[in-house]
Amino acid sequence: MTTDTDSARLPQGSGEDTPPRSDKRATPIAASAATWAFAFLVFRVFAVSGYDWNTAFLVSTTLGLDDGVAIVFGSLMAEHLLVSALLVFLAPLLIAVCLWAPDGRRAVVILPTALCVAALIALTISFGRWWLPAGAIGVLVVFVLIQRLPASHRLRQAVSLVMARVGWISGIAVLLAAILTETPWVPLERIETVEGAITGYVLSVDSGYLNVLTEEHDFVIVISGDVLARE
Repeated sequence: MTTDTDSARLPQGSGEDTPPRSDKRATPIAASAATWAFAFLVFRVFAVSGYDWNTAFLVSTTLGLDDGVAIVFGSLMAEHLLVSALLVFLAPLLIAVCLWAPDGRRAVVILPTALCVAALIALTISFGRWWLPAGAIGVLVVFVLIQRLPASHRLRQAVSLVMARVGWISGIAVLLAAILTETPWVPLERIETVEGAITGYVLSVDSGYLNVLTEEHDFVIVISGDVLARE
């Protein structure tokens, strides 16, 4: 029989109510991801609106909860030149982390590394930018040479610090693309209406009207019945 004294000696929190450690780790990671995603969305709304508050407010009314993936993917696809420049540094950095980082961190970056390499290949083939793989290989060679330096060398220590902060660096790179890309996440269209042609981006199609953002960052509502053609 267990006495009160024995019960007092039992370590607190050893019962079934103790949450697993994985749950404790997952909560801050999910909160951090949500914060970064919200920051990306806010920056994108302001960027496509020409950083005009009123236009940004109108653009925000066209967004829904299920638009997140389309906004992220479409935004990165829209400004392919800026994304190309970022990938020249980011892809080799992620490959370096896969090669030399501890196993725990290496497993986390495998998928982002594969995505960056696939994007690099697609951009090279689509736009004939053969300087992309050449530049990325050159940066990777620099990482390899630095890795061969003594562990006490300042340059190698600096690169090791960058590799340890690869998550932050990748997040900042994505936010930089969000801030500098004024092109919306949808393709440019020419909309023929009864009152003339409008060139812009159809952000959403609601019941009876279209929400259009022009190249001059003007928000225009077009009645669906007035639309003759879209191309």
